[in-house]
Amino acid sequence: MFAIKQLSSADALRYGSLTFRYVQPRLHRIDENPHIIAFGAESTSSSRPIGLVVVERQPGIRVYNIISLFVEEEFRRLGLGSTLLKQVESSLQAEHCSTLKMIYYAGKAITPVLESFLHHTGWSPPSLEGKVYKADTRISGAPWLKKIGLPNTMSSFYWRDLCVEERKRLIELEDKLYLPFLSPFKKDLTLEASNSLGLKVEGETVGWCITYRIAEDTILYDSVFVKPEYQLSGCSFILLGQSIALQLEQQIPYAMFAVNESSPYMRKIVDRWLAPYTVQVSEKRLAIKIF
Repeated sequence: MFAIKQLSSADALRYGSLTFRYVQPRLHRIDENPHIIAFGAESTSSSRPIGLVVVERQPGIRVYNIISLFVEEEFRRLGLGSTLLKQVESSLQAEHCSTLKMIYYAGKAITPVLESFLHHTGWSPPSLEGKVYKADTRISGAPWLKKIGLPNTMSSFYWRDLCVEERKRLIELEDKLYLPFLSPFKKDLTLEASNSLGLKVEGETVGWCITYRIAEDTILYDSVFVKPEYQLSGCSFILLGQSIALQLEQQIPYAMFAVNESSPYMRKIVDRWLAPYTVQVSEKRLAIKIF
């Protein structure tokens, strides 16, 4: 019914539709990047791609992350997903990998099947990493969107206009000023320039709201951060409101907000001000397998 093979860059075009927009460039460069491994499944009757798994090694350590796993709907519950994962595990053991991680979103029809497979194949019980909130255009009715003026001492700017010197300074502050998951410099994601914003006080960049276009109709709000001394001013929420307003002006209907469990300040903001306008809330879970 299906055949599995390890993919090369030449296969990228055929399998690109089975993964996220931000993962597609990695498939195109898979022959050049030894830290990326992908396996694809195709139907034996039609030779069309029907499943894909992509894993990436974390820098400097023998740990791989599953960054994409997808099976066409008509081929689900036939063992294809578990076959792809087993192929990955076999390949990584040969590479002397120590750990395999998977982050996934609960609440989907396939979630119980996936978690049953993980449980019976030696993966850790899933832990809660965060939540993802999805909102539609009804968020335009939120009264706080009309209150997006910053204090006189602060100003916002398009992140695409960040100067080279400030970029270098902020990169050096990772793990000192902010945690890596809040970084505005995700190497493998393409910045959404139209509504990614920075925040300045007297010429110094003190915060940001960084977004990525994950589909033609959806923007992901990935990291919202301000220096601790400015958090009580509410400026992070105002900056977020400005970014949402820019999205709505462009008639992009869906917004997704990723909130990490280790960021309780942001979670409080989202639960209070954004949750009433969401159409879906999903848990982000982490499972680990030690070899």
